[in-house]
Amino acid sequence: MTSDREPVDLISSAGSDLGTVAGRANLAQAIINRLLTRRGELARLGHPNYGSRLHLLVGELNNARTRGLAGIYIRECLAQEPRIQEVTEVTFAPLSRGIERDTLQVTVRVRPVGDDEDLTLFIPLQVGG
Repeated sequence: MTSDREPVDLISSAGSDLGTVAGRANLAQAIINRLLTRRGELARLGHPNYGSRLHLLVGELNNARTRGLAGIYIRECLAQEPRIQEVTEVTFAPLSRGIERDTLQVTVRVRPVGDDEDLTLFIPLQVGG
């Protein structure tokens, strides 16, 4: 059985009511949720491949090796998202000498299916180490 409903997600709106997000905002939210969920975490719900392996990098140093693995894990994860035609770019901000040294500052650019314009997300990922 298939559904013709557009996928939606919830946001809080003025007055503390719940609203929904759709389109590009929904895809952006879905990308972040997918990246921050451990792969296999939803297996008991029938989604064994949902999520990423980014959690494996917790405790690693913020160096070229870790950023390389993070890029691989991000591309691998987003290849599972049917609303993404192509991951066009995954880049990392230069290493900070300050308090955010243990954070990978990631820019992810994807081409949504049926869209001529890329969607860009800036995602901080804590690795520690």
